[in-house]
Amino acid sequence: MASIATSPKGHRRILFYGADKTRRTIHLGKCSMSDATKIKLRVESLLNSKLLGSDPKPEDATWLMNEGKYVRDKLAAVGLCESAAIEDSKTLKAHLEEYYDRRKTSVKPGTLAVWRQVMANLNDRMPNGIKLHEVTAGHAKQFLEGLRAKKMATSTIHKRIDFCKQFFEDAADWELIPKNPFAKVQSPDSSSTTNVEVSLATINKVIDICDPTWRIIIALSRFGGLRTPSETLSLKWTDIDWDKSIMHLPEPKVEHHQGRGVRECPIFEELMPYLQEAWDLAPEGAEYVVDKPIYRAAANTGDGWKNSNLRTQFLKQLKKAGVAPWVRLFHSMRASRQTELEQKHPLHVVCKWLGNSPSIAQKSYLLVTDADVAKAIGRGTNPTRAGRKSSHGGTKTTPQTTATDTQTTHTDQAKDRLEVVLCGNSQGIQAEDKGFEPSTGFPAPDFESGS
Repeated sequence: MASIATSPKGHRRILFYGADKTRRTIHLGKCSMSDATKIKLRVESLLNSKLLGSDPKPEDATWLMNEGKYVRDKLAAVGLCESAAIEDSKTLKAHLEEYYDRRKTSVKPGTLAVWRQVMANLNDRMPNGIKLHEVTAGHAKQFLEGLRAKKMATSTIHKRIDFCKQFFEDAADWELIPKNPFAKVQSPDSSSTTNVEVSLATINKVIDICDPTWRIIIALSRFGGLRTPSETLSLKWTDIDWDKSIMHLPEPKVEHHQGRGVRECPIFEELMPYLQEAWDLAPEGAEYVVDKPIYRAAANTGDGWKNSNLRTQFLKQLKKAGVAPWVRLFHSMRASRQTELEQKHPLHVVCKWLGNSPSIAQKSYLLVTDADVAKAIGRGTNPTRAGRKSSHGGTKTTPQTTATDTQTTHTDQAKDRLEVVLCGNSQGIQAEDKGFEPSTGFPAPDFESGS
């Protein structure tokens, strides 16, 4: 299978045909025929393993690590084995562990929790013991298909692929691998399409059956645009400036970013009655606006803020009100509020109040509402259309109820409830917390991101 050639000056070469039928040459330099013969036999054995698609024989592997180490790079150059540098490279599992330990003090606990999930996915779905340099774009695409097969939400898949890119990009930065195998893997981000409009009529119907605790939770999310649960459950009475009608909102999600952690936001007209009601009903010495320690304990865990507790309770409120749940319960309410505000105020102003960026708002928050459609076709906005005769002899009429009318009615209802409370009738509107058992037989939408 291989032969030895000797030049007139005594330089020896081993000649053979590789697995691809290409003639290969290993230059040994000046050496004895006996040494050249020993290397020739190892070349033939390694070539045979290569042709069979198997790992080198144990005795060949041992030889490569010992006396064969002097010619190992020459053998690697013709494809008979891995170079010593690659052989000693990190495994995928070792790199992920090292990355986690190196970065764990600089990111939020919630991010670390997601990292652990993604790293577990990678270790489970990649070949056992695979080296970093052995992970190919094919492995990466296969990993994506595996996540899809588990029927994960599109947004979850997108986030996990992004983290995989991050892990391997770090390896490329340290020159542990030549390129990122996940670089070309594309996963659709559905964040721009999963939010839906939560209309005033819908939210008023829910608020009407809620106890005071849930009225303020819903109002802070829908009329204040707060991230829920993190900002809603972190808001304290000391954060409220009644004289200036300003809230100093804590931002647990982004507090690790420079210049972030607290933002100022107006107490919007729609929110004020509910905030006043919560203040009047708050027990003496209450610290938080939402006076529910059990909610904070369940939502603010060692792995960061989670929505599962509030989500379960909110689903109960929706069921009680006879309202079908919508996608991304709290996130959609925040998106609905941002959309409303941007119809009255500049984009950069609203983003400052709600604590996101114009790019994120455009991508994930701003919605096309029913009011936009009505305005586009001229209903409820052009008085000249009212009473216009149709070609069929009838009279076209314009709906008389507008979003402003609905909001005025809603605000009046809130003020009426507040007057009842101030008259000492608060017991009639408070409901006992029945616990945290999930309702059965009720549709369960995707978990919230709380962003």
